[in-house]
Amino acid sequence: MTKEQHSHEHGHHHDHNDFTDYTAAVKAYRETFASKADVMDQAPDPAVREMVKYMDEQGVENCFDRFDKQKPHCTFGLAGVCCRTCSLGPCKITERSPRGTCGADADLIVARNLVRAAAGGVAAHGARACEVMLTLKKAAVGEVDLPILGKETVRNMASAFGLATKDKSVEELANEIADILLEDMSRTVPGPHRTLEAVATPERRQTWKELGLLPVGAYHEVFEALHQTTVGTQGDWRKAMDQFMRLGIAFSMNSVVGGSIASDCLYGTPKRTTVKANLAALKTDTVNIAIHGHAPMLATKVIEAARSDKFVKMAEEAGAAGIQFYGICCSGLSSLYRLGGVIPLSNANGSELVLATGALDLWLADIQEVFPGIMDVADCYKTVVVTTNESNRLPGAEHIGYRRDLEDLDKLPELADRIVTRAIESFTNRRDVQRHIPDHEMEAEVGFSLETLDAHYGCMERVASAIINGQIKGIINLAGCTNTRIVYEKAIVEVVDILLKNNVLVFTNGCASFPMAKLGYCSKKALNKCGEKLQIFLRGELPPVWHFGECIDNAHAVATFREIAGYAGHQMKDMPFAEVTPEWSNEKGVGAALAFRMLGFDSYHCVHAPVQGSEKVRDFLYGGTRELLGSSMKVDTDPKKLAAMIIADFEEARSNLCWR
Repeated sequence: MTKEQHSHEHGHHHDHNDFTDYTAAVKAYRETFASKADVMDQAPDPAVREMVKYMDEQGVENCFDRFDKQKPHCTFGLAGVCCRTCSLGPCKITERSPRGTCGADADLIVARNLVRAAAGGVAAHGARACEVMLTLKKAAVGEVDLPILGKETVRNMASAFGLATKDKSVEELANEIADILLEDMSRTVPGPHRTLEAVATPERRQTWKELGLLPVGAYHEVFEALHQTTVGTQGDWRKAMDQFMRLGIAFSMNSVVGGSIASDCLYGTPKRTTVKANLAALKTDTVNIAIHGHAPMLATKVIEAARSDKFVKMAEEAGAAGIQFYGICCSGLSSLYRLGGVIPLSNANGSELVLATGALDLWLADIQEVFPGIMDVADCYKTVVVTTNESNRLPGAEHIGYRRDLEDLDKLPELADRIVTRAIESFTNRRDVQRHIPDHEMEAEVGFSLETLDAHYGCMERVASAIINGQIKGIINLAGCTNTRIVYEKAIVEVVDILLKNNVLVFTNGCASFPMAKLGYCSKKALNKCGEKLQIFLRGELPPVWHFGECIDNAHAVATFREIAGYAGHQMKDMPFAEVTPEWSNEKGVGAALAFRMLGFDSYHCVHAPVQGSEKVRDFLYGGTRELLGSSMKVDTDPKKLAAMIIADFEEARSNLCWR
């Protein structure tokens, strides 16, 4: 038997056009990628355009320069058909070589790469969540001097977990809750997933059970994902996709919901507040500290320390008018709505632009989305960068942090004092640094959650009624990072502009929320961006974009979606709801969109996943999960077409529910 006959006989035959088609599709997609010049001309935020041009004039490199230097991007990587699992390769799938050295074809390679990406997302959010869970436990048993501020959340979760509460203090209940969250995160012996059972709807639990997708726990599923994708293990692309979906549930229930429960117990739920956003809010006469990353423990202590009489006086003696904090990514957002007085400036891709203003004295970096490239920019403007976490060290940065085993968390006050002292020293050493601060700022209202909305409306019945009667056509959750393949933040803004005009209400959190805050969408003054019906519903009482906070506040958004669906009398999967991550860019973005699809939400994107090299995997993701989960993934690189797709799908959902 010839090789060709054997390949056909055993189902490995590939049509000649398969490779031509995916190569042509990837090359066409690559042609849509943005350039630095596009960002300077088309970015919706005028402050971004100004800072990119300013850095260009100063000869200071940023992520947009580095993206341009990577062009043309690898066709095999974009299509997902490059395999680096073992050292028999690396192997790439081409017309001449349709299988890797081990025999893996395009379908298996693409599926395995997706599984590994999803595992990375679970681990990323899970690591942050686990630190907060451990901190909650240490606070509850008195090993660290942190008060349990979310007393109502503790009592509510104790009830949801079925804990005996009689004669127990908040601290005792918080300790039990922390143990449940940690057990669900790290379980090794299969057993009931108590977080999932407490918060997932009965319909979803049954769906996942019938599909055999119930996770053991986040640690187990990441472990299993890495095991399955090692060389010579899982050879069935479709079974690999089962593990992919299982990771989506673990991401949702452990990494996001579990982390959110721990944060809310420890620090309290978000509080609605109105702040200034964007670069003009940078002050020139204060000690300026940027909070960057995703771990709240030390950042919170630093803010508290800086507001003490001791450091207020020290700053004044150094010639400063005070100490001001600014938010980059999620640590800044969580600090903002819990402690107040933190000014949101940018997501990760804009961090170098913020540094180039020359206005920051100290950059406090904890974990995740802290690009190594910030160090070169910080050096140019003499900004001190301090890292706090052993998982996120930067060459050239100073390290003032706690140990990776968290055994020295009781030293948080001491570490915070050292950091604030260093910031004041930096202020005195940087008087000669040139400042360039664009004159652009907006007002933003942040801190939305089910609790704050219930406080405003009494319950979600009014919102559900507005959806039924058509004042609200549907609701999206706008999240995800930004991506240099697209003009910075442009897809986010263009999609939202069209949706608001078509009476779609917007929830937002994480990196995608920054352009919404910076450009005025989170202000009541933005009602003119809405269609007439949505304006009538909002009544000038609330903005058209409801800012739910940081990445893990997807959990707060989902709780609100669930409550609205309950008042409407339908399952979430049947409602005109959607997850929209136009510019997603990393493993957490894979996890977030997947988590929402596991909940029954369609997800919409302007950035393709690396699946063009496998028609089977692509079709499964884009449409094949509809019958299984009631949801699918939809992609169009044109934001206007993506928005039109969302509107059409919402109209279909409304028609299916017999709503006008």
